[in-house]
Amino acid sequence: MKIGIITYWITRSNYGTILQNYALQTFLRSLSFETFLIRTDIPLGCSRRSYYKSLVQKNGIFSLISYLKSRLLCKIARKILLENKNDEKRKFPDFVDKNLNPTKIFRSISELESSCPAAEIYIVGSDQVWNTYGENYGTISEQIKAYLLSFSPDSAKKISCAASFGKNSLDLEFESLFKQELSEFDFISCREKTGVEICRKLGFENAVLQQDPTMLLSSDEYKKTASKKLAPKKPYILLYLLGNDTDFSIRRLKQFAKSKNLDVVYIPANEAQKINSYKKTYPTVEEWLGLYENASAVVTNSFHGTVFSLIFNKPFLSIHQKGKFETQNVRIDSLLEDFGLKSRIFSGDFERLFAPINFGNVNKRLEEVRECSPFVEWIESKNKLREEN
Repeated sequence: MKIGIITYWITRSNYGTILQNYALQTFLRSLSFETFLIRTDIPLGCSRRSYYKSLVQKNGIFSLISYLKSRLLCKIARKILLENKNDEKRKFPDFVDKNLNPTKIFRSISELESSCPAAEIYIVGSDQVWNTYGENYGTISEQIKAYLLSFSPDSAKKISCAASFGKNSLDLEFESLFKQELSEFDFISCREKTGVEICRKLGFENAVLQQDPTMLLSSDEYKKTASKKLAPKKPYILLYLLGNDTDFSIRRLKQFAKSKNLDVVYIPANEAQKINSYKKTYPTVEEWLGLYENASAVVTNSFHGTVFSLIFNKPFLSIHQKGKFETQNVRIDSLLEDFGLKSRIFSGDFERLFAPINFGNVNKRLEEVRECSPFVEWIESKNKLREEN
Protein backbone atom coordinates (compact mmCIF):
# COMPACT_ATOMS: atom_id res chain seq x y z
CA MET A 1 0.00 0.00 0.00
CA LYS A 2 1.37 3.39 -1.00
CA ILE A 3 1.19 6.51 1.17
CA GLY A 4 1.91 10.00 -0.16
CA ILE A 5 2.96 12.63 2.38
CA ILE A 6 2.72 16.36 1.81
CA THR A 7 4.45 18.65 4.28
CA TYR A 8 7.07 21.38 4.46
CA TRP A 9 10.36 20.36 2.90
CA ILE A 10 11.93 23.56 1.55
CA THR A 11 14.47 24.66 4.15
CA ARG A 12 18.13 25.59 4.29
CA SER A 13 18.57 25.27 8.02
CA ASN A 14 15.55 23.89 9.94
CA TYR A 15 16.32 20.37 11.14
CA GLY A 16 12.83 19.81 12.57
CA THR A 17 11.26 20.29 9.14
CA ILE A 18 13.38 17.48 7.71
CA LEU A 19 13.25 15.14 10.70
CA GLN A 20 9.47 15.20 11.21
CA ASN A 21 9.12 13.82 7.68
CA TYR A 22 11.95 11.35 8.15
CA ALA A 23 10.37 10.02 11.35
CA LEU A 24 6.91 9.65 9.81
CA GLN A 25 8.23 7.80 6.76
CA THR A 26 10.51 5.58 8.85
CA PHE A 27 7.60 4.64 11.12
CA LEU A 28 5.29 3.86 8.19
CA ARG A 29 7.94 1.82 6.42
CA SER A 30 8.36 -0.26 9.57
CA LEU A 31 4.74 -1.31 8.95
CA SER A 32 5.64 -2.23 5.35
CA PHE A 33 3.94 0.77 3.73
CA GLU A 34 5.57 2.30 0.67
CA THR A 35 5.98 6.04 1.25
CA PHE A 36 6.99 9.11 -0.73
CA LEU A 37 7.28 12.86 -0.13
CA ILE A 38 5.09 15.07 -2.34
CA ARG A 39 7.18 18.16 -3.01
CA THR A 40 5.36 21.39 -3.78
CA ASP A 41 6.56 24.93 -4.40
CA ILE A 42 3.37 26.80 -5.22
CA PRO A 43 3.95 30.56 -5.64
CA LEU A 44 1.87 33.19 -3.87
CA GLY A 45 -1.35 33.92 -5.73
CA CYS A 46 -0.52 37.54 -6.53
CA SER A 47 2.27 39.67 -7.95
CA ARG A 48 4.79 41.19 -5.55
CA ARG A 49 3.32 44.62 -6.25
CA SER A 50 -0.16 43.35 -5.34
CA TYR A 51 1.26 41.76 -2.21
CA TYR A 52 2.82 45.05 -1.13
CA LYS A 53 -0.48 46.83 -1.77
CA SER A 54 -2.44 44.32 0.31
CA LEU A 55 0.12 44.63 3.11
CA VAL A 56 -0.37 48.40 3.24
CA GLN A 57 -4.16 48.07 3.14
CA LYS A 58 -4.14 45.55 5.96
CA ASN A 59 -1.48 46.94 8.30
CA GLY A 60 -0.45 50.39 7.05
CA ILE A 61 2.53 51.86 5.23
CA PHE A 62 4.92 51.24 8.12
CA SER A 63 4.34 47.49 7.86
CA LEU A 64 5.54 47.60 4.24
CA ILE A 65 8.60 49.65 5.23
CA SER A 66 9.38 47.15 7.97
CA TYR A 67 8.91 44.22 5.57
CA LEU A 68 11.20 45.68 2.89
CA LYS A 69 13.79 46.65 5.50
CA SER A 70 13.74 43.10 6.87
CA ARG A 71 14.20 41.59 3.38
CA LEU A 72 17.12 43.90 2.65
CA LEU A 73 18.82 43.18 5.99
CA CYS A 74 18.38 39.44 5.42
CA LYS A 75 20.08 39.65 2.03
CA ILE A 76 22.95 41.71 3.45
CA ALA A 77 23.27 39.42 6.48
CA ARG A 78 23.40 36.27 4.38
CA LYS A 79 26.24 37.74 2.31
CA ILE A 80 28.18 39.04 5.32
CA LEU A 81 27.79 35.77 7.22
CA LEU A 82 28.36 33.58 4.14
CA GLU A 83 25.11 31.86 5.11
CA ASN A 84 24.46 30.31 1.71
CA LYS A 85 27.91 28.73 1.78
CA ASN A 86 27.51 27.66 5.42
CA ASP A 87 24.06 26.20 4.79
CA GLU A 88 25.55 23.99 2.09
CA LYS A 89 27.51 22.24 4.87
CA ARG A 90 24.21 20.91 6.26
CA LYS A 91 23.65 18.89 3.04
CA PHE A 92 19.85 18.86 3.44
CA PRO A 93 19.19 18.02 -0.24
CA ASP A 94 21.37 14.92 0.09
CA PHE A 95 19.42 13.75 3.14
CA VAL A 96 16.07 14.34 1.42
CA ASP A 97 17.11 12.44 -1.71
CA LYS A 98 18.53 9.55 0.32
CA ASN A 99 15.75 9.12 2.88
CA LEU A 100 12.45 10.71 1.84
CA ASN A 101 11.75 9.32 -1.65
CA PRO A 102 10.82 12.74 -3.06
CA THR A 103 8.64 13.38 -6.10
CA LYS A 104 9.33 16.05 -8.67
CA ILE A 105 8.38 19.58 -7.58
CA PHE A 106 4.74 20.53 -8.29
CA ARG A 107 3.97 24.23 -8.92
CA SER A 108 0.15 24.24 -8.87
CA ILE A 109 -2.96 22.37 -7.73
CA SER A 110 -3.79 21.44 -11.33
CA GLU A 111 -0.31 19.93 -11.74
CA LEU A 112 -0.82 17.92 -8.55
CA GLU A 113 -4.20 16.69 -9.76
CA SER A 114 -2.81 15.51 -13.10
CA SER A 115 0.65 14.23 -12.16
CA CYS A 116 0.93 13.40 -8.46
CA PRO A 117 1.80 9.70 -7.97
CA ALA A 118 -1.15 7.53 -6.99
CA ALA A 119 -1.53 6.34 -3.40
CA GLU A 120 -4.15 4.59 -1.30
CA ILE A 121 -3.60 7.06 1.56
CA TYR A 122 -2.53 10.70 1.49
CA ILE A 123 -1.21 12.30 4.67
CA VAL A 124 -0.74 15.99 5.40
CA GLY A 125 1.56 16.96 8.22
CA SER A 126 3.20 17.50 10.48
CA ASP A 127 4.61 21.04 10.91
CA GLN A 128 2.66 24.30 10.52
CA VAL A 129 1.02 23.25 7.26
CA TRP A 130 -2.32 24.86 8.21
CA ASN A 131 -0.84 28.19 9.31
CA THR A 132 -2.05 30.99 7.03
CA TYR A 133 0.55 33.39 8.50
CA GLY A 134 -1.81 36.36 8.39
CA GLU A 135 -1.89 36.36 4.59
CA ASN A 136 -5.08 37.19 2.70
CA TYR A 137 -7.03 34.44 0.94
CA GLY A 138 -6.02 35.32 -2.61
CA THR A 139 -2.33 35.27 -1.70
CA ILE A 140 -1.98 31.89 0.00
CA SER A 141 -5.14 29.85 -0.70
CA GLU A 142 -3.51 27.69 -3.42
CA GLN A 143 -0.78 26.64 -0.99
CA ILE A 144 -3.31 25.88 1.75
CA LYS A 145 -5.47 23.85 -0.65
CA ALA A 146 -2.50 21.61 -1.34
CA TYR A 147 -2.06 21.06 2.40
CA LEU A 148 -5.77 20.28 2.66
CA LEU A 149 -5.26 17.51 0.07
CA SER A 150 -7.74 19.02 -2.38
CA PHE A 151 -5.83 17.34 -5.24
CA SER A 152 -6.20 13.75 -4.03
CA PRO A 153 -8.70 11.40 -5.77
CA ASP A 154 -12.01 10.48 -4.09
CA SER A 155 -10.95 6.84 -3.90
CA ALA A 156 -8.06 7.56 -1.56
CA LYS A 157 -8.08 8.01 2.22
CA LYS A 158 -7.23 11.54 3.37
CA ILE A 159 -5.79 12.09 6.83
CA SER A 160 -3.74 14.57 8.84
CA CYS A 161 -0.90 13.56 11.14
CA ALA A 162 -0.29 16.20 13.81
CA ALA A 163 -1.03 19.08 11.44
CA SER A 164 -0.42 22.45 13.08
CA PHE A 165 -2.14 25.82 12.72
CA GLY A 166 0.77 27.36 14.64
CA LYS A 167 -1.56 29.75 16.47
CA ASN A 168 -4.73 29.97 18.56
CA SER A 169 -7.30 30.81 15.88
CA LEU A 170 -8.07 30.54 12.18
CA ASP A 171 -8.49 33.70 10.14
CA LEU A 172 -12.19 34.17 9.31
CA GLU A 173 -11.77 34.29 5.53
CA PHE A 174 -10.32 30.74 5.53
CA GLU A 175 -13.10 29.09 7.53
CA SER A 176 -15.18 28.12 4.49
CA LEU A 177 -12.19 26.52 2.75
CA PHE A 178 -11.25 24.46 5.80
CA LYS A 179 -14.86 23.36 6.39
CA GLN A 180 -15.18 22.23 2.79
CA GLU A 181 -11.88 20.35 2.53
CA LEU A 182 -11.77 18.82 6.01
CA SER A 183 -15.23 17.33 5.45
CA GLU A 184 -13.50 14.95 3.00
CA PHE A 185 -10.97 13.73 5.60
CA ASP A 186 -11.15 10.23 7.07
CA PHE A 187 -9.07 11.13 10.13
CA ILE A 188 -8.07 14.53 11.56
CA SER A 189 -5.31 14.97 14.12
CA CYS A 190 -3.61 18.19 15.21
CA ARG A 191 -0.34 18.76 17.03
CA GLU A 192 -1.69 21.29 19.55
CA LYS A 193 -4.83 21.45 21.67
CA THR A 194 -5.59 24.81 20.09
CA GLY A 195 -5.62 23.13 16.66
CA VAL A 196 -8.08 20.51 17.89
CA GLU A 197 -10.30 23.32 19.20
CA ILE A 198 -10.15 25.16 15.87
CA CYS A 199 -11.29 22.00 14.07
CA ARG A 200 -14.09 21.37 16.55
CA LYS A 201 -15.34 24.95 16.20
CA LEU A 202 -15.50 24.28 12.46
CA GLY A 203 -17.76 21.31 13.20
CA PHE A 204 -15.24 18.46 13.24
CA GLU A 205 -15.88 16.94 16.67
CA ASN A 206 -13.79 13.88 15.78
CA ALA A 207 -10.53 15.88 15.61
CA VAL A 208 -7.93 14.53 18.04
CA LEU A 209 -4.61 15.55 19.57
CA GLN A 210 -1.55 13.81 18.12
CA GLN A 211 2.00 14.56 19.16
CA ASP A 212 4.62 15.33 16.53
CA PRO A 213 5.75 12.36 14.39
CA THR A 214 9.37 12.86 15.48
CA MET A 215 8.21 11.11 18.68
CA LEU A 216 7.23 7.99 16.75
CA LEU A 217 10.89 6.94 16.80
CA SER A 218 12.89 6.14 19.93
CA SER A 219 16.26 7.63 20.78
CA ASP A 220 17.84 4.27 19.89
CA GLU A 221 16.41 4.53 16.37
CA TYR A 222 17.81 8.05 15.95
CA LYS A 223 21.19 6.92 17.26
CA LYS A 224 21.42 4.53 14.30
CA THR A 225 21.43 7.60 12.04
CA ALA A 226 23.44 9.93 14.28
CA SER A 227 27.07 10.86 13.60
CA LYS A 228 29.39 11.92 16.43
CA LYS A 229 31.84 13.56 14.02
CA LEU A 230 31.29 17.09 15.37
CA ALA A 231 30.72 16.24 19.05
CA PRO A 232 33.43 17.88 21.24
CA LYS A 233 35.29 15.80 23.82
CA LYS A 234 34.67 18.43 26.51
CA PRO A 235 31.11 18.50 27.97
CA TYR A 236 28.93 21.13 26.31
CA ILE A 237 25.56 22.87 26.26
CA LEU A 238 23.89 22.61 22.86
CA LEU A 239 22.35 25.93 21.77
CA TYR A 240 19.92 25.52 18.87
CA LEU A 241 18.30 28.82 17.90
CA LEU A 242 15.88 29.92 15.24
CA GLY A 243 16.66 33.50 14.23
CA ASN A 244 13.37 34.84 15.60
CA ASP A 245 13.31 37.51 18.31
CA THR A 246 13.61 36.32 21.90
CA ASP A 247 14.41 37.81 25.33
CA PHE A 248 17.64 35.86 25.57
CA SER A 249 21.36 36.64 25.79
CA ILE A 250 23.89 34.29 24.21
CA ARG A 251 26.62 36.15 26.10
CA ARG A 252 24.98 35.34 29.46
CA LEU A 253 24.58 31.68 28.48
CA LYS A 254 28.28 31.48 27.61
CA GLN A 255 29.17 33.05 30.97
CA PHE A 256 26.96 30.52 32.74
CA ALA A 257 28.49 27.61 30.80
CA LYS A 258 32.00 28.79 31.65
CA SER A 259 31.08 28.87 35.34
CA LYS A 260 30.06 25.19 35.01
CA ASN A 261 33.20 24.29 33.02
CA LEU A 262 31.09 23.62 29.92
CA ASP A 263 31.50 24.66 26.30
CA VAL A 264 28.63 25.93 24.13
CA VAL A 265 27.98 24.46 20.69
CA TYR A 266 25.82 26.98 18.82
CA ILE A 267 23.72 25.77 15.86
CA PRO A 268 21.77 28.54 14.08
CA ALA A 269 18.68 28.27 11.91
CA ASN A 270 17.33 31.18 9.85
CA GLU A 271 20.36 33.02 11.13
CA ALA A 272 20.13 35.80 8.55
CA GLN A 273 17.37 37.35 10.68
CA LYS A 274 19.90 38.23 13.36
CA ILE A 275 23.57 39.13 13.07
CA ASN A 276 26.00 38.18 15.82
CA SER A 277 29.69 37.34 15.97
CA TYR A 278 29.52 34.11 17.96
CA LYS A 279 31.11 30.97 16.58
CA LYS A 280 28.52 28.73 14.93
CA THR A 281 28.32 25.12 13.80
CA TYR A 282 26.52 23.93 10.65
CA PRO A 283 26.00 20.15 11.02
CA THR A 284 24.36 17.71 8.66
CA VAL A 285 21.15 16.09 9.92
CA GLU A 286 23.15 13.09 11.09
CA GLU A 287 25.67 15.32 12.89
CA TRP A 288 22.85 17.37 14.47
CA LEU A 289 21.45 14.17 15.98
CA GLY A 290 24.92 13.24 17.19
CA LEU A 291 25.33 16.62 18.89
CA TYR A 292 21.99 16.08 20.66
CA GLU A 293 22.97 12.57 21.75
CA ASN A 294 26.21 13.77 23.34
CA ALA A 295 25.11 17.12 24.83
CA SER A 296 25.13 17.70 28.59
CA ALA A 297 22.10 20.02 28.22
CA VAL A 298 20.12 21.91 25.57
CA VAL A 299 18.90 25.49 25.28
CA THR A 300 16.54 26.22 22.35
CA ASN A 301 13.70 28.38 21.08
CA SER A 302 12.69 25.68 18.60
CA PHE A 303 9.69 23.36 18.95
CA HIS A 304 11.58 20.43 17.49
CA GLY A 305 14.66 21.41 19.46
CA THR A 306 12.53 20.90 22.56
CA VAL A 307 11.12 17.60 21.26
CA PHE A 308 14.58 16.11 20.75
CA SER A 309 15.61 17.22 24.24
CA LEU A 310 12.80 14.99 25.48
CA ILE A 311 13.64 12.11 23.16
CA PHE A 312 17.32 12.12 24.15
CA ASN A 313 16.52 12.77 27.84
CA LYS A 314 18.55 15.98 28.06
CA PRO A 315 18.13 18.72 30.68
CA PHE A 316 16.78 21.69 28.72
CA LEU A 317 15.31 25.16 28.69
CA SER A 318 12.83 26.33 26.03
CA ILE A 319 12.87 30.01 25.13
CA HIS A 320 9.69 31.83 24.13
CA GLN A 321 9.71 33.88 20.95
CA LYS A 322 8.45 37.45 20.91
CA GLY A 323 7.11 40.03 18.48
CA LYS A 324 5.38 38.74 15.37
CA PHE A 325 6.46 35.17 16.20
CA GLU A 326 4.92 35.22 19.68
CA THR A 327 1.80 33.39 18.52
CA GLN A 328 3.98 30.36 17.71
CA ASN A 329 4.75 29.84 21.41
CA VAL A 330 1.53 27.82 21.61
CA ARG A 331 3.42 24.92 20.02
CA ILE A 332 5.99 24.60 22.81
CA ASP A 333 3.45 25.43 25.52
CA SER A 334 1.13 22.64 24.35
CA LEU A 335 4.02 20.16 24.15
CA LEU A 336 5.39 20.93 27.61
CA GLU A 337 1.93 20.93 29.16
CA ASP A 338 1.38 17.42 27.82
CA PHE A 339 4.65 16.27 29.42
CA GLY A 340 4.09 18.19 32.66
CA LEU A 341 7.21 20.28 32.07
CA LYS A 342 6.03 23.89 31.64
CA SER A 343 8.60 24.81 34.30
CA ARG A 344 11.27 24.31 31.61
CA ILE A 345 10.24 27.53 29.85
CA PHE A 346 13.13 29.97 30.25
CA SER A 347 12.42 32.88 32.59
CA GLY A 348 15.91 34.35 32.90
CA ASP A 349 17.39 31.83 35.34
CA PHE A 350 20.01 29.57 33.73
CA GLU A 351 20.37 27.56 36.95
CA ARG A 352 16.98 26.02 36.07
CA LEU A 353 18.74 24.24 33.22
CA PHE A 354 20.04 21.53 35.53
CA ALA A 355 16.95 21.23 37.75
CA PRO A 356 15.97 17.53 37.90
CA ILE A 357 13.56 16.12 35.31
CA ASN A 358 11.68 12.86 35.85
CA PHE A 359 12.71 11.23 32.58
CA GLY A 360 10.94 8.04 33.63
CA ASN A 361 7.63 9.89 33.16
CA VAL A 362 8.90 11.47 29.94
CA ASN A 363 9.84 8.09 28.47
CA LYS A 364 6.52 6.58 29.53
CA ARG A 365 4.66 9.34 27.66
CA LEU A 366 6.90 8.91 24.61
CA GLU A 367 6.17 5.19 24.62
CA GLU A 368 2.43 5.95 24.67
CA VAL A 369 2.88 8.19 21.61
CA ARG A 370 4.74 5.43 19.76
CA GLU A 371 2.37 2.62 20.68
CA CYS A 372 -1.17 3.87 21.22
CA SER A 373 -1.59 7.48 20.12
CA PRO A 374 -4.59 8.18 17.83
CA PHE A 375 -2.60 8.29 14.57
CA VAL A 376 -0.77 5.06 15.42
CA GLU A 377 -4.05 3.28 16.21
CA TRP A 378 -5.67 4.53 12.98
CA ILE A 379 -2.77 3.56 10.71
CA GLU A 380 -2.29 0.18 12.38
CA SER A 381 -5.99 -0.60 11.89
CA LYS A 382 -5.56 0.04 8.15
CA ASN A 383 -2.45 -2.12 8.17
CA LYS A 384 -4.36 -4.95 9.84
CA LEU A 385 -7.14 -4.76 7.24
CA ARG A 386 -4.55 -4.86 4.49
CA GLU A 387 -2.94 -7.98 5.95
CA GLU A 388 -6.30 -9.70 6.34
CA ASN A 389 -7.19 -9.03 2.72
